[in-house]
Amino acid sequence: MKVQVDDLKGLPHHRLDFVFREELSETQAIKPAVGELSAMWSASGVRVEGQIKTLLKLNCDRCLNPYFQSLSIDIDERFVPNSYLVIPEEGKNEKHDGELLRDDFVEPLPDDGILDITDVVYQAVTLATPTYCSCGDECPGPPERATGGASGGKATAKSGAGGSKTDDRPIDPRWKNLKTLFPNEDSKENS
Repeated sequence: MKVQVDDLKGLPHHRLDFVFREELSETQAIKPAVGELSAMWSASGVRVEGQIKTLLKLNCDRCLNPYFQSLSIDIDERFVPNSYLVIPEEGKNEKHDGELLRDDFVEPLPDDGILDITDVVYQAVTLATPTYCSCGDECPGPPERATGGASGGKATAKSGAGGSKTDDRPIDPRWKNLKTLFPNEDSKENS
């Protein structure tokens, strides 16, 4: 969905309220992102705000099982003309010390005057998607290793006294490809 900035200027109160409903490709959303948004024009630029909801299908990073997570995001994006942005001249190294405030996060208005609302929503959904996925407190943990897998049975470790003891803990199957990096390590341990 795209909004023309010049069209906003001609509307009453310079405001456009609309319902957003679009599929977001290249995200983990399995349902369309839906919500009510407003685009408002003022002398300092355009503000897009509202709330978006969607449903994500994620894989738990611990047990590897898929699960669904609902996502509700508050959108508050400001676009300002390039003349409002302070761009240091070449050769000047200006230091900006101090705390960043909420009003310091703005985007430049596109040169063609067309705001891509779908991109604003896509960025918000991408940033709100969890980086560590957990299916919850009832997570069963890492999947059980199949008997007779890459190591052929239970993992063994040599003790300092020369005897061996068995480690009954399963090895996470995501690590089994590391065995291919050092194929001769098992033969050195056994000799």
